[in-house]
Amino acid sequence: MNLELAHYIPGKDDPNEVIYRKLREHFDGRIVRKDLTKAIKEGANVPVYVLEFLLGQYCSSDDPSIIDEGMRNVKRILAENFVRPDEAQKVLSNLRERGSYTVDCQ
Repeated sequence: MNLELAHYIPGKDDPNEVIYRKLREHFDGRIVRKDLTKAIKEGANVPVYVLEFLLGQYCSSDDPSIIDEGMRNVKRILAENFVRPDEAQKVLSNLRERGSYTVDCQ
């Protein structure tokens, strides 16, 4: 996914720049890029509010490298903590290895 093309960079003469800066200043960590939500939602069987929370925590930046790293973190968290119905054997294996396993229900 090319994040450079979907990335919003306010220009100097852009009337939305002031609003954009204020949003970043006051709501950093709570701003969610919907294009990132859509990109992950296509391959994940999790509620949208979970994706938006994780993206707000890990991808709240204007820096493409931080966004890429955050996307990797979100995908890793989802892979480790959410179980698809066809992954029952994975849960049993983790249970045997760790002695306990927490399953997040949808």
